[in-house]
Amino acid sequence: MRVHMGANGGKAALACAAIAALAITGCSSSGGSGKSGNNNNGGKSGGTLIFGESTGFPDNLMPLIAAGNSTAGGNLEVRLLDGPFRVSPKFTYIPDNDQATSATSTMVNGQQVVDIKINPKAVWADGQPITAADYVFTWQATKSSDPKAGGCAALLSTVGVDQIESATAVNDHEVKFTFMKGKPFPDWQGLFAAGNGGLPVLSKHVFDKGSPKADCDYITKGWPVADGIPLGAQNGPWLLEKSNIDVSNKTFTLVHNPKYWGAAPKLDKLVDAYIGSDSDTNVKALQNQEVNMVYPQPQLDLVSNLQSLTNVTTEINFGVAFEHFDFNTADPLLAHKEIREAIAYAIDRPALVKATVGAFSDKASVLNNRLLMTNQPGYEDHGGDYSQQNLAKAKQLLTGIGCKVGDAKTPTTCFGKPLTFKVITTQDNPLRDQTIQIAAQQVSAIGIKLNEYADPNIFGGPSDSQSLASEQFQIALFAWVGGPSISSNASIYLSPKGGGVGQNYTQGGTPQIDAALKSMTSAANTQDEIKFANQADALLWQQMYTLPLYQKPTLLAFDSNFSGIADNATQAGPLWNSDTFTKD
Repeated sequence: MRVHMGANGGKAALACAAIAALAITGCSSSGGSGKSGNNNNGGKSGGTLIFGESTGFPDNLMPLIAAGNSTAGGNLEVRLLDGPFRVSPKFTYIPDNDQATSATSTMVNGQQVVDIKINPKAVWADGQPITAADYVFTWQATKSSDPKAGGCAALLSTVGVDQIESATAVNDHEVKFTFMKGKPFPDWQGLFAAGNGGLPVLSKHVFDKGSPKADCDYITKGWPVADGIPLGAQNGPWLLEKSNIDVSNKTFTLVHNPKYWGAAPKLDKLVDAYIGSDSDTNVKALQNQEVNMVYPQPQLDLVSNLQSLTNVTTEINFGVAFEHFDFNTADPLLAHKEIREAIAYAIDRPALVKATVGAFSDKASVLNNRLLMTNQPGYEDHGGDYSQQNLAKAKQLLTGIGCKVGDAKTPTTCFGKPLTFKVITTQDNPLRDQTIQIAAQQVSAIGIKLNEYADPNIFGGPSDSQSLASEQFQIALFAWVGGPSISSNASIYLSPKGGGVGQNYTQGGTPQIDAALKSMTSAANTQDEIKFANQADALLWQQMYTLPLYQKPTLLAFDSNFSGIADNATQAGPLWNSDTFTKD
């Protein structure tokens, strides 16, 4: 699952200008003192936190469509569009009892039945109650992206929802989803983890326009950022009103939702100010108290500069994005598994990790699983002999298929051709540049040459010969995104014959891998899903058409006068628990 990160930009001066436009005196961290809405925080804390957003300002806020699928939008909406589940920093789903008093999954006559009991106090921000009819409508509107079947082509994903056979309102406060026989969905909680990359519950009175086509037209248009999100579609503790969106200064100001039935946020306001990704901008904005928290892409100079600031707390963790090499099994040379294995054995991944992400934190480690992250429940290390560089094994594999093995000065040749490969990757990414350079130096010891090509069209369509989708590359280095919805990544590794569509760029696979992945996606519970995920990964090591390297670091820095801030390196983002932030 690839996440669109959005364009970067902005300068430190923008943050102060934006904050001044919001009449927050002196561009400081003290914030305003006026409260809006529910005051169930008992008079504690108050004040304003200003979050310096480093990704691009969103164009659209509708999370169901590609135009609204951005990191910036996800960060903003995480406590605006709530559901019965949230994503924890431990890569697990946790219940949100404000939204649902219970949500369970059982097997009934071979079919999975999910029963959600909606909190009777739950209301949309316009005061209308959240009911079972909203949940039923959500399924009806998002179960298909096929217009011929009455679906909406603009939908970003229908995974899981399309396996639901029926949705039934038991009463206003209880809904049951029955999944198709033989097609349970192990990540069912993720379907209702709104604001965390999951499916938001859609308010019927806002989204229902009278026909599937009209509904789809509304979803396709989305919510252009200047218009904001309708009050009737918001249901979290924070509220975004149209009047609190400043497009010219690129800021959003969140206030208390006056209709929220649970505990009110402890701060008075939360400002989302777009300052861009420039390292110096982020450091100065935090140092000058123009913002109180930043979550930029980690860079070594940025980390050291942030850590040198007084009264600033920094955290480095490792999240859901992971780097890997893809080997195109349709390439005449890489079609030989022995050559793919030899490259993997020749790469010293522990040394590579130490020299790259290891420089950020001693928590960095080699990733030896493609479907589960190192800090995720159920993670198993299947790296085996590949966990350490083994040049002797690499040479043995190559000579075994008749190759003439060379060294750093003499190229290895197989079937009359030198083992020289072009590695495509994204542009302007120093971490990936460094990763390829180190790997190239390591494999050169046995006469294999890797040449980097920073590909501007790497994520282009199948008609673009330079793209991954065209499947004409040799080796590629890029990132996939894991997370608590383990089954969502099955399509990355399914073979073309096994139903893989579009995302398995390597064209590799076996019936055994396909079977394990399909068992993973149809498991009735998380425990079985994890079991089959580990089975699939163990089999993937035997084929070596993709080699995991490491999880990418995340960097969080904030004013130490604020408490309750905790990094969530999943899709949930840095504001996942912003309603609990306090100012000391």
